[in-house]
Amino acid sequence: GTEFQNDGHFALEESKKDEKNNVDDDGVNEEEPILLTQSTHSLIFTEPICSAPFLFGLVVAAMSYACLILAMLHNMSYGEPGNSLNVPAQVTTPVRGAQYLSLVIGLLMEEEISTGVYMLRMIPRKSLKNKFPKMRFWRFTFSALIRIAMGYIFLSNMFVVVVQATGVIDIFYDVLALQFVQQLDDICFSLARMDVFGKRMRTAATQKCFRVEFERYPFSASRRKGIFLKTLYFFNIIGLLSGMAIINMKQNRGDYYCNSISVTFGNEIWEDAIILTPEGKIENSVLVFSYFDGVYKKSGEMHNRRPVYVEQNKFDGTPFNTTIPAEIKYCESEQAWVFMHKNIRKSRKKDDGDCPWILSSMETTEFSLLEVPETWRIWTGTINPHARLSTVCNECNNLADCNYHGDCTGGECICEVGTGYFGTHCEHKQPCPVLVGDWNDTWYLTFIDEANFFVSYDRPVYTYLKGLNVSVEDQDILTLLYAGSRWFGMVFEDGKIRDQSYWLQYGKEFHAFWEKAYSELTVIVSDTTSESDPVATDFYIIGERGMFL
Repeated sequence: GTEFQNDGHFALEESKKDEKNNVDDDGVNEEEPILLTQSTHSLIFTEPICSAPFLFGLVVAAMSYACLILAMLHNMSYGEPGNSLNVPAQVTTPVRGAQYLSLVIGLLMEEEISTGVYMLRMIPRKSLKNKFPKMRFWRFTFSALIRIAMGYIFLSNMFVVVVQATGVIDIFYDVLALQFVQQLDDICFSLARMDVFGKRMRTAATQKCFRVEFERYPFSASRRKGIFLKTLYFFNIIGLLSGMAIINMKQNRGDYYCNSISVTFGNEIWEDAIILTPEGKIENSVLVFSYFDGVYKKSGEMHNRRPVYVEQNKFDGTPFNTTIPAEIKYCESEQAWVFMHKNIRKSRKKDDGDCPWILSSMETTEFSLLEVPETWRIWTGTINPHARLSTVCNECNNLADCNYHGDCTGGECICEVGTGYFGTHCEHKQPCPVLVGDWNDTWYLTFIDEANFFVSYDRPVYTYLKGLNVSVEDQDILTLLYAGSRWFGMVFEDGKIRDQSYWLQYGKEFHAFWEKAYSELTVIVSDTTSESDPVATDFYIIGERGMFL
């Protein structure tokens, strides 16, 4: 009896030990068989090289790779320097939530990486050789590596389409489309089993090798491979979510918005604009909206998850020192982008609302000002819904953005010396040094130094010499300068006794509206024009309309 009990005890202990090995060491329940995967990738090592099924497996793999790579190249082709993934400037909260969910769902749906690693883990060289002596382990390994590489190309593609998306439905459609491409091998294998591709392919897909079970080896290496697979999944999900978080952080910081834009207004005029003077008084003035044309730069402030663009000086596009600039920002209460100035109001009431706009876009949820339609509402005493405001980003990406007249360096156009062009995008021809009008009036280009000339509103400034039928005091200067949509001949009192430093400082603070360009100091004015210089433009003497120069 004792001998029987001992034998039974040892048998029971051995049974428990075997069961523990099978479950703990392999990490898989003993009842789950280890089989070759039913996929065209398996035909790469189950069939002879150069056979039809072998080539079929390679072709299907090549098709999947080609589709994924073409999708990646297409999505990356829209990238720009500093934004190679073509990430939108900002997205809505629902889209952001869908981005994170789709990354998690896509990783759970992705099976090529896990299958490839699983096969390498569960079927070692010895096991494959014992069951199928004619199969080569290097081909088996090559098939598994094809799976793993395809899985990572899928994840890369998925990440790109997710970060580029601006709509919730688009995100899930794109991820599902990529998943379909990745499952092409399983679909083709199922069709081969149904005799869709012929008898030879059906025979290859229904071989006995796909039903043979492999033994489990209770050694510690299998446990280590199981830990590796879990670690791989962990790093994949952490990598995807961390990359998404970094992009969201950059979006919230405004990194994907254009830093500098050029704004062009239409020719609208507000005859009785309500102005708050520096002394705190309310007065009326003629507001020509094109006076506010020019460069606007993104400030460090974000408002409603969108940038605030601040008007820059009209001389070199840098910030004003004393002149109060206008702003363009998004107003949540109006559901629109608005143009506003703290000293310009629509009414004489102190409370003009939280967004005292004088131009407003139509209702929009656009995050980027560059995507807003050019038709805006304008206040000229009443609301006119047919105004125009156009914007263009001043940052360049290639030579075309510099009109092939300069180099794109650090996102800025540097006009080449000798090309005869200047301007933000090297779009203006080099000005003539001397102009002669129809009355033999002579104007000469005003230089800062030997190489550089004065600029106003991205146009050259000219100084009057002689010939015009107007009276100018000896100590005064008559200059011809551009102010957004017209050229003005303005008299500057005591201009000749001012030194160059004064004019440099004045040029940086000059603003046609606040300097009241259309005033008693203006003696001539042109027709509206957007040309680079005043050549071939009609002018009028103030008070004598119709008298051409």
